[in-house]
Amino acid sequence: MRMFDLFYEDYFRMKRSDLIDAIRDSEGRTLMCETIISTFPLLDGISNPEAAAAFSADMITLNTFNFDAPFIFGYDDEKVSPYHGIPTYAKALSEIVERNRENPDYIQNFKKIIGRFLGVNLEPVPDGSTYPEGLRCSEKNLKKVAELGFDYIVITANPSTGVTSEGILEGIRRARSILGEDTLIVAGKMHGAGAGNIYDLETIKGFVSAGADVILIPAPGTVPGFTVDLVKGFIDAIHDEGALAMTTIGTSQEGSTESYIESVAQMSKMAGADIQHTGDAGGSGMTPPENIMRLSITMRGRRHTYRRMARSSRR
Repeated sequence: MRMFDLFYEDYFRMKRSDLIDAIRDSEGRTLMCETIISTFPLLDGISNPEAAAAFSADMITLNTFNFDAPFIFGYDDEKVSPYHGIPTYAKALSEIVERNRENPDYIQNFKKIIGRFLGVNLEPVPDGSTYPEGLRCSEKNLKKVAELGFDYIVITANPSTGVTSEGILEGIRRARSILGEDTLIVAGKMHGAGAGNIYDLETIKGFVSAGADVILIPAPGTVPGFTVDLVKGFIDAIHDEGALAMTTIGTSQEGSTESYIESVAQMSKMAGADIQHTGDAGGSGMTPPENIMRLSITMRGRRHTYRRMARSSRR
């Protein structure tokens, strides 16, 4: 089945191979939205992943999800408020985190609200990094990925993490050995975060050989010099290796104008992207909803966009 034809129950029965087939069958019409969940959401009382799903995202990536302190703003704090006083609010949040730590169904319960494929960002930071342990691409966290039931992981680099191409390569190997064949692995960089960029074919081939299913690269028009022809060359190489390609908007341009979003969506389609991604830096930890919908309409038309939006409420 194509991604935009899926029903609610499909998101709970499909594994890695099914997900790959759905993306391929969609012919470049799969939309991933990345959302920060460790800050107040764009809409009070509604988590950013919920908003992204409502505006037609197929795959939703949680950024800054801390495995040592699992908490999603707009979802876990629905019944508590800072208006009751900061000390009371902080105490309530701490208690919620403690409960979430002991809940093996935490992500699956959240997924029942979202009705979409859920993934998580993990950072393969270098030794000696001060980056929080709960956000790292570590053996401990990868085991929790499997236990909690995430559909996929994204091995990448947030700003100022010091992540290198070699670190990502090692992270892919570690992830595949721990997660086995059930979890989709996405890997790469979408901008100049970490230490240097990955813009050479040998690195891409190495990622695929290590076990990555999807290679992410900057979308045309996001990173300086990234033209349609350049991106198409990378995507052709990714496809030749048997992997899928995802173009990303991760340069705060996800908060740009709808006309810009439309332009990037067209260029990414021309370059051959299997998945189009929009990031979390538009404001309050997500792409503005109207930009999500504009990207979706451009890449797959109003019919499939509105069906995706409407079908999210079907059980």
